Amino acid sequence: MSIIKELNMSNGKQRRPAPRNLFINTTEIAQMANVSVSTVSNWKRRSDTFPEPVGTKDGKPTFDYDQVAEWLQANNKEFDDNRTRNLVWEYANLVRGKVEVTEGMALFIALLHLRKAANEYGLETQWQTLIDGGDRGSWLSYLDAIDAVEHEAGHALSNYVIAYARGLVESDSIETVRDAVSLVDTINLSKIMTAANMVIDSMGNDRQAYLGDNSSPLYRLMAEMANAWAKTCPDTNPTFYDPACGGAFVAMQVALHDPQYRFALADINSLAAVVAQARFFLQFGKNATETIVLNDLIHNDPFPDLKCNLSVVTPPMGLSASSDTGVTDPRWAYDASNGGGRRPAFPSETAFLQDCIFHLDEEGRAFVALRPSFTTGRSFANLRRRMVADGVVEAIVSLPRRQLRDTTIPIDIWVLSKVEERNHVHLIDCVSATEEVAQEGLPVYLSEPLNGYVDGKYRWMDVACAEILAEDNVSLAPDKWIKPEGMNPKNICLESTEEISGIRQGLDHIDDESNPLRDLPDSLANMKESRVFTLRELVDSNEAELIRGNTQSVGRDAVYQEDVITPQILSEGMASLTKSRDVGKREHITEPGDIVFRKLGSTHAAVDVEGGHRMSHTVLALRMKGDNWIPEFVAICLQAAWNQKDTPRNIAGQIDPLDMELPVVPLEMQRKLVEIQRAADELKHLSAAAAGYAATLCNAIRFGAEEGKDRKIS
Repeated sequence: MSIIKELNMSNGKQRRPAPRNLFINTTEIAQMANVSVSTVSNWKRRSDTFPEPVGTKDGKPTFDYDQVAEWLQANNKEFDDNRTRNLVWEYANLVRGKVEVTEGMALFIALLHLRKAANEYGLETQWQTLIDGGDRGSWLSYLDAIDAVEHEAGHALSNYVIAYARGLVESDSIETVRDAVSLVDTINLSKIMTAANMVIDSMGNDRQAYLGDNSSPLYRLMAEMANAWAKTCPDTNPTFYDPACGGAFVAMQVALHDPQYRFALADINSLAAVVAQARFFLQFGKNATETIVLNDLIHNDPFPDLKCNLSVVTPPMGLSASSDTGVTDPRWAYDASNGGGRRPAFPSETAFLQDCIFHLDEEGRAFVALRPSFTTGRSFANLRRRMVADGVVEAIVSLPRRQLRDTTIPIDIWVLSKVEERNHVHLIDCVSATEEVAQEGLPVYLSEPLNGYVDGKYRWMDVACAEILAEDNVSLAPDKWIKPEGMNPKNICLESTEEISGIRQGLDHIDDESNPLRDLPDSLANMKESRVFTLRELVDSNEAELIRGNTQSVGRDAVYQEDVITPQILSEGMASLTKSRDVGKREHITEPGDIVFRKLGSTHAAVDVEGGHRMSHTVLALRMKGDNWIPEFVAICLQAAWNQKDTPRNIAGQIDPLDMELPVVPLEMQRKLVEIQRAADELKHLSAAAAGYAATLCNAIRFGAEEGKDRKIS
């Protein structure tokens, strides 16, 4: 109470010192301004006002970040303000080798939390003591002060962070804490949540799946579903429940969209509890509305009296619960076995599934991510039968593989609700994409997120509960019930018509007297080895220009806009590209006839006939000058075996684009090769059309075909 009295006397109005300087080297300046290191060297050499070095790092001169940013702005140089990112990496370098990676991540996030608490609770003076090298006693007093303020307020928003930090301070880790705290203090409060996400990405990525993954397709989709349902929730004081919250990524997305929610979160992992609690506090401060419990759900109900409006959970996969676990626990309404004999051990996922059902109120919805074995496996047939009969299964959404970073298995989302006398289940297949118009009738909190997830190209149908229960295995797999796309007899007939038309057109091209394949010689004539130039020689002699793409992807999902040429576009075809309009000052735009190719891995090349497109940073364009080259010929040569990365001479598995070779031959020879290649491509199309028609005929034999009125084969 004396601490609180001291805080009240200060009124929280305490001076904050200026943040310490951040030092960056020439390479980091180049990355910051998106230019080459040589360009930065030219700035230093030619400008009298460019900042002077202030020290060295790793033997290289360093510059004050703020001075460099001020110079770039004053000289109209575009740059990314990556001060926060640099500080995160500086921290990573600081703790490397001192603590285990995930411990280092948790320490950083905990210190950010404690920094935020100084601002929220008026503890700036005590925090400054820690910055100035406070001893173990100062640290413990600061943690006690936060605990006292929150105890007085009656809401524990920092208890797991404080317990974790207390353990570090009382151990030998106090020195690491002291080294890191002044660096953490440098981060601007407005960027503090950004810094937390950055350190999770850089130090937690691909190491600890228990945290969850904000960028994985599954978490994004479940957050979209949760937010779409939250819009329809009639309760004015709704509750979100997640008993395996990890880093609370989905809960945070709901909190950002619907701040009226209160959050009941639990996890068995102590570091996950620290990260989840810190992320809420960093985002909302003392206005956070979450309650986090460190809990083993199998043995204890974290919130026995809770009835929630919304529950989203991705249970830990592949764990087993003991056969005698909580036999009398009211949550276990469904036997996880197929009956008979002593209750066996059961997968922990079934416990999370039943826990969600138990905690739902009469109007609530739960979204649970499970392996496909729970949807189709015979060992869970009894579980499915009971749940469908009780009307708690509203929908099953099957997703493709690679929805989570730590597994390649496909995932199903179970949508659960308590509806008496439910007579059907929505079965939704997002694995087998369809080009058909999306069928209407799904609840908006399912259709809206799925339309964004697969552009509406999913298949679904309502299946009567009576039909599901009559099926021996009680399968809830959507592809079990939904007829494969195109298997409608009318569709089969229509497809066959189009395929036959394509085959006949292809045959007409082959039968054409002018087809270059008709007059091929019996063997190649003696040909003198052509003179060969490297792209470096052609560029140096001004015969060609090599342009490196520099358009970056947008957002954390690495998405490129529809006007950008990417390696995927090169391999799949450029027909989907749109013209570039809003172009950055330094971005390069292709011209008609540019040969565009990828610079990593096996080379794919194509001619940009129309031009006017931006290029991703993994793509280059070769612009030939003069009339000595046919662009299509150049593209063929760039993809030739001698220019691929896996040739014997490319021991390192890569090839410098400037070392790629082009033979110099007369235009007539170039034209002949281009014509033959075009004819070969037409044969590929004909072969694909014939294979497609064979598959359609096979389907017609199985499902039948029904010709529409006035339909003719052209």
